[in-house]
Amino acid sequence: MKEAIVVTINSIPELFDELVAATATMMPETRAFPGCIEAHMLLAPERHEMVIFQIWENSEAQNAYLTWRAERGDFERLTEFIEDEQIFRTYTLG
Repeated sequence: MKEAIVVTINSIPELFDELVAATATMMPETRAFPGCIEAHMLLAPERHEMVIFQIWENSEAQNAYLTWRAERGDFERLTEFIEDEQIFRTYTLG
């Protein structure tokens, strides 16, 4: 069953552009990762907020991607730009 991820990220205001740039460089790899159907970055600069929206073929593909990013240290590098803890939600597509 297809899985969707919605991650809401609130940036440190003065680092918003850097967060956007760093995340933008990751998007092609995300889209090319096995099992990724869609991956989008939604921006609300006036709120210093970014939403990452992804759709995966199944939860196994999604979990493999998250493990891969964590092992590479990608998520850890992005934390320097983030003000509050990310809001991470998953959904099963009906």
